[in-house]
This record gives sequence, C-alpha cells and structure tokens, in this order.
Amino acid sequence: MGIGNGELLDFFAAQIAKQQRWFQVQHADKFLCYMGSTSAPGAFLRVTAHRLLGIERGASPTELVVRVAGEVSQAGPGEIATVTLFNQFVGYQVKTRASAGPGAVVQDGPVTAVRGGQVFTLHHSPFMLTAFEKVPVEEVIASVGRARFALAGVGAAANLSPRFCWHTEEAGGKLVLYHGDGLPMKTFLNLKANPNVTRIALDPETFQGYVAAGRADEFSPSDNPAAYDKICRGFANGGWGKPARVFRFVAERWERLAPRE
Repeated sequence: MGIGNGELLDFFAAQIAKQQRWFQVQHADKFLCYMGSTSAPGAFLRVTAHRLLGIERGASPTELVVRVAGEVSQAGPGEIATVTLFNQFVGYQVKTRASAGPGAVVQDGPVTAVRGGQVFTLHHSPFMLTAFEKVPVEEVIASVGRARFALAGVGAAANLSPRFCWHTEEAGGKLVLYHGDGLPMKTFLNLKANPNVTRIALDPETFQGYVAAGRADEFSPSDNPAAYDKICRGFANGGWGKPARVFRFVAERWERLAPRE
C-alpha cells in the first residue's frame, strides 16, 4: 500500500509540535527535515538510518570510527560515505576521504564501521558554512557519543545535513517542501551540479519516519509569496536576518524509514 499525502502531512504536523519541545526552539511552524545531496549528475544520495553502537578514535589523531547496526552502502569509485550524528543541540557529519578506498566502510556481521577522516559541525541554522571544521575527536565523542541513532549517506561529494522546512503544500498530487539558506553551503555546490536530492523527515526520539527522492530548485519570491513569507518570518524569528536563497523541493516518491537494528 502506497504512502498517501495525508499520512505524511499528519506526520509533519505532529513533528512541528514535538520538535519544538525536543530542540527547545521558539514557536514556529517548522520541522527538521534532513537533506542529502551528491554531485554526481542524475544520482541520488543513498541514505540509511541506523542504531548507533559507538564512536571511537581511529588510527590517526583526526580519524574517527563510527560503528552502526546494519549495512551501510559501499562507496564506489569517486564516492565517499558520511555519517550524521545529533543530540538535541549539537551535530556532526563524519566523512570518509575520497582516497580511503574500500577500507573506509567495513561490515562485520551485523555491525558496520565507517572510518571518517574529516569531521564537520552541523547546526540548526542556515549558517553551517561558518562551522568549525577541524573538530577535536574528543569533542565529538563527548557531545554525541551517547546518541541513539545515526544517518548514513553514500555518494560523490556526499553531504547530509539538517534543514528546517518552513512551508509544505500539495501541487499536482505531490508534496512540495520549502526551505531557505543563509550562505552558499556545501549542499548548494552539489545542487549546482545535480538538483536531485534525498529528504528525510524523522521523529528525533525514535528515528522512525520517511525518506523522499525528488528535485530541489531555487525559486523567486514572486513564484510563491506565501512560502517566501513563511521562510523570511522563520529566519527573523531565529535571528538570522533574511535568506540568501530559497528552495522548493518536489517529492517524486516517499518511503518509510526506520533505523537498522
């Protein structure tokens, strides 16, 4: 049985209320919806959710090994794997290096180890480009080492980061999600090469939710004044000024998503 728009809209509405308490954000009609992108034209980031089993130091001072339950897609030539980890307030994206080879993602029975060579900070704001990108391994372990779940994404120049969805509507039988960015971040660089993206809407406490494949494009304020107004009011409420760019994501298909145990 397919997933109807009504089921999805009910889930979004429930998350607006729940995430306000979970993330301790000011009141706004928004919910967190991760965005996965890859620079390979025509491709979609391959995304999976997992129970987090542990984080530990790797062979070098900058390497971080993330262990998750279940299988993570293997990175092919020119691809990397990224693991996104969050507690309520702080997040990190642990990425393998493109030259790491097949040893970067290793499955041993029911457990997969992802050996990250780079760590990036993530924030619930549109200014992630300014994030500190030489993160001490100890800081990551202390901040998110006890998180229950993780998201993994695999693809060329893989990027998997959070976005607040400020407006949702139906058009031509499809759900359309709107968000804004304050700076030309890594996702934007991928979108210039490939507008195909993966969007993930999850309950932050259970990691149960939905994943969608579709296309993200910039839109002008005159194209949808109501959506643009909601994004601008959300930015103002967060103290972020005005968005530099606003995006429309049209979902082509939705699937249910649950963490691999």
